[in-house]
Amino acid sequence: MTTPRPAHDLRVVDLGAGMAAALLSTLLADGGAVVHRVAPPGDEVFDEIYPAHRGWRSVTVPAEAGDLDELLERADVCLVGGEDHPAVATRRDAQALAARHPGLVVVHLTGYVDRYAPEAPAVDLLVQARTGLAAEQYSDRPMYFAVPFPTYGQAVLAALGAWAALLDRVDTGRGQVVTASLQQGAAMFMMPFWMRAERPDDEFHKVTPKDVQHLTFRCADGTYVQFVMGVPAAVAKLYGILGIDEPVDPEDRGIPRIGASPDTYFGNRPLIAPAVARMNRDDILAAAAEVGLPAAPVLELGEFWDDEQLAANRLLVDRAGAIGVGNVIGLSGTAPVPEAGPHERTGGAPLAGITVLDFGSYVAGPFASRLLADLGASVVKVESLTGDPNRGLQRHFLAAHVGKRALAVDAKSPAGAEVLRRLLSGADVVMHNFRPKAAERLGVDPTSVRAVKPDAVTLQSLAFGPSGPRADAPGFDMVIQALIGLLRRAGGPAAPPLWIRTPYLDYAGGALGAVAVLMSLYERRTAGRVGDRWLSLLNAGMFLLSDLRRAADGTMRGAPPLDAARQGVHPGERLYRTGDGWIAVAARTEEAANAMWRVLLPGEEPQPRADWDDAVAARFDEQASRWRSEELLAALAGAGVWAELCRTDGLAELLDNPASTAAHVLVDRADDRYGRLTGCFGPLVNFSRTEIPVHDRPGAPGFGAHTGQILAELGYTEAEIEELLRDGVVR
Repeated sequence: MTTPRPAHDLRVVDLGAGMAAALLSTLLADGGAVVHRVAPPGDEVFDEIYPAHRGWRSVTVPAEAGDLDELLERADVCLVGGEDHPAVATRRDAQALAARHPGLVVVHLTGYVDRYAPEAPAVDLLVQARTGLAAEQYSDRPMYFAVPFPTYGQAVLAALGAWAALLDRVDTGRGQVVTASLQQGAAMFMMPFWMRAERPDDEFHKVTPKDVQHLTFRCADGTYVQFVMGVPAAVAKLYGILGIDEPVDPEDRGIPRIGASPDTYFGNRPLIAPAVARMNRDDILAAAAEVGLPAAPVLELGEFWDDEQLAANRLLVDRAGAIGVGNVIGLSGTAPVPEAGPHERTGGAPLAGITVLDFGSYVAGPFASRLLADLGASVVKVESLTGDPNRGLQRHFLAAHVGKRALAVDAKSPAGAEVLRRLLSGADVVMHNFRPKAAERLGVDPTSVRAVKPDAVTLQSLAFGPSGPRADAPGFDMVIQALIGLLRRAGGPAAPPLWIRTPYLDYAGGALGAVAVLMSLYERRTAGRVGDRWLSLLNAGMFLLSDLRRAADGTMRGAPPLDAARQGVHPGERLYRTGDGWIAVAARTEEAANAMWRVLLPGEEPQPRADWDDAVAARFDEQASRWRSEELLAALAGAGVWAELCRTDGLAELLDNPASTAAHVLVDRADDRYGRLTGCFGPLVNFSRTEIPVHDRPGAPGFGAHTGQILAELGYTEAEIEELLRDGVVR
C-alpha cells in the first residue's frame, strides 16, 4: 500500500500545458505540495499569451525530461494534458501512465468529456462555442466571455478530483486517472440554466433570462456605479437618492420581475439611467450609504489592488518579479486530532462515511457541501425555522442542494441547542456562512465545534474575509464584481461594464470551498491535525483574475482584452457571423493565421498575425457573412485552422450527446417537487477506478423534509420528536 504523505510533503509532477494546468499547479503548491515541472516542448508560447504564466510557473521546481521516470516513481500526483496550442506537445496517455505507476494519481486535463470530441482542440474560446456557453448572455448573438469560465472551472474541478483521489488512495493504496474537462468547467457555472424538470412550475422558471442588464449605470463624471436591490424599501431609497419623482410602493424591495422586459427586470432602467447620468458617482455612493442601499463603484482592473482588505486577506504576492493573486484558500488555525481512529468508509465513493453539517444559505456555502455530497458524503442542511431565503430561487437552490437531507431547528432555544450538540458530536465537517460573531453565538465557530467534536474540520464562507476593514460588510456577488474589476473585464475596455447573468463568484467560491474541505480531510487522515479554513466571495473573485499581474511601475497586464464587439481578443481568436449562424476560430500560430487569411481573403498576401487589427477583423466579418457555417468550417478545417460552430442552446447540446450522460455530466435526479430533474447534477469530474454513485440519488430536500428521520438517528424517541415539534423547536 502506498504510504500517505501529509499535504506539505506531497510530490507533484506537472507535465501539463496552458492556463488551467498552471492554475492547478499553483493551487496544489499553495496547498503545500512540492511541484516538479517538466515543461512540454514549446511551452514558452504561453508566456506570450498569459503575462502571469511565469508567475504561476515560479511556484514549481524546474526539472529535466531525462529525470521524469525517477520523479514519477516518487510522485503522488501527475498532471497531464491541458490547453492545446499547435506549437506545444500537450497530449499524453494518462491511462498508460497510471498503469505504469499504480499508486499515482494522474490528473488529465482535456477539452471535453471522454468519448465526446476527443480530437477537438482544448481551447477556451472553442469550448465556449461548442458547448453553447457563448450563447448564454444574449438571445440574438453569441459573446466571448472574457473571464474564461471553462478554464477556471476546469482548474478548480481538477483540484477537487485530485484531493478526492488522494483521500481514496489513503484507504486503498491505489492511484487512478482523474479527468476534468473545459466542458465540465463551463457546466459548473451554468448549472442553474442547464437543467430541466418533468413538472416545472413558476418558481422553476424564475431564472434571469438572456438580454437582461443589471443596475449598472454611467454617472455624470464618466464613471459607473452598481446598485443592488433586495433590502427593505429599496426602490423608494433609490428613487429618493436620484430625485426621481414617481409613485412607488414603500414595501417594494426591487425583487426581479419575472416576465418583465430586459430593461425593467431588475428595475426601471429607462427611468433610472438619466437620473444617474445627472449626478457624480461619489455623491451617489455617499447618499446610498446614508440610507442603507447597497451600491458600489465599478472600478477598473487593478484599481482595487491597494485596498486594505486585500492586504488583510494576504491575497497579493510577488511571483517572478510582479504582483499577482496568491493563495485564495484561507487558514485561520489548526488543531491536533486526539487519538484519531481509522476512518470507516461505508461505500466506494471517496467521502463515503463522512458526515457534513451545512448551516449555509444562498449559494456559495451550500454549493461547496453539494460537491462533497457528489463525492459520497452524507450532507445535512441545517436551517433556521424561517428557512433558506434562496428557496425562492429554485434553480439556484437545486444546483446547490441536490443530494442532501434537511433539518429545520431553532438552535437558539435550549432544546434546539441540544439538537445542535448531538448533530455536532457526529460531524466530520461543519460549514456555515455566518459572520464570526453570529457563528460564536450559535456555537458553530471552530472553538465551539471542537469542544464537542475534536476531530471535525470547519469551513467558513464569507463575503470579504474574517478580518480587515470590510470584514463586517454584507456580501453581494455583483458588488464584489464591481469593486475588483470583473464587470469591467466582462464588458471590455471599449464597451460599458457588463454583468453576467449567472452568479459566478458564488459558484467559484463554493467549488474552492469544497477543495478546502478535502485538503483538511486529507490532513486529518495523514498528519493527525484538522484545519479551520475559510473562503470569501472576494477571494473567489480575485481567483478569477489570476491572470492579472502588476509590474513594478504599477502597470497592469493580463490576458488580451475583449474587442469592442465582445467577440474575441484578436482577429485570429474570435467569433464570426456567417450567412446562417456563427463560428469560433482559433488561429493561434502564424501558419494557422496565414491559412485563415487565405480562406477568407483568397488571392491576397497575408499580413503578419501581430499586425492584425480591428480593420482586419471587419474584413473577415464581411467575408465570413458570405459563407454558410458548415462550408466555412470545412474550408478552415481543410486549411488546418481550428474552428467550431457556435451552438445556441447549452442544455440542448448536452441532451443531444449521449457521452454527456455516459460521463455523468448530465444526470437525472428524482425530486419530490419537480419529478425527474435533468441537469449537471453529477460529479463534474471523472474517476477511472472509483465508483461515484450518480443514479437513484435524491433531488433537493424540502424544508425540514428529514427532520424526524435525523432526530431519530440522533437518539430521540418518537415521543420526544413529537414534543419538539409541538413546542416549535423543530419543523
